[in-house]
Amino acid sequence: MEAFAEQCGVSIRVLSDLEAGRRTNFSSRVLGRLEAGVGWPPGTMDQIVADPEFTPPGPEIGSDFLFRPPNYDRRPVPVDVAAVERAIAALDGFTRKRSAGRARKRGSDAAHDDSAVDQIGAALVALSWPYVIRLVEDNCLPSNALHPGVRPLYETLLAISGELAPNDPSSRYAQWLAGDVTDVGETLRQRYTQRWTESRNVRRGRLTEHAEAED
Repeated sequence: MEAFAEQCGVSIRVLSDLEAGRRTNFSSRVLGRLEAGVGWPPGTMDQIVADPEFTPPGPEIGSDFLFRPPNYDRRPVPVDVAAVERAIAALDGFTRKRSAGRARKRGSDAAHDDSAVDQIGAALVALSWPYVIRLVEDNCLPSNALHPGVRPLYETLLAISGELAPNDPSSRYAQWLAGDVTDVGETLRQRYTQRWTESRNVRRGRLTEHAEAED
């Protein structure tokens, strides 16, 4: 039940209440997530709740990981304060130089601008990884596969990170989650596995809070 609840993006309590028939006033959002998780067409859950004799159809699509809708959590993510400070410092340095009013830049000035852009880019990459990491954690089979619905955003940031912040450790962890790297030592693999496991505990807490807010 716990795995199915996580797959659908609902709390275990919602599934328990539905299974036991303790309540019928589920929100349309919750019912839609359950339908998507099973692969039923929209409206099926309403019929099940309203008519105990109703026999649901077979799934339109498989409820396998790769075919379920991706989980998108738009709530705020924790961001490293040092990363914010680096971004502010880089932006400050760049805007100060820009405001100096040099319309035509000599070669050394252009090189200085490139360096400033690199610093800003690296700082913004560091600010972007926490959300993308959570997105990948919520939509992967760790070290095996990543949901195709979230892969484009992950690959975009991965490419940017490779260009502007090649030493950012977040990219390595994300690649391991997505199954895109295999040369990970046992110690690092255990560390990554523990980090992903802890993220599941945090996710369950988020789901519980979200379900309680919808009740």
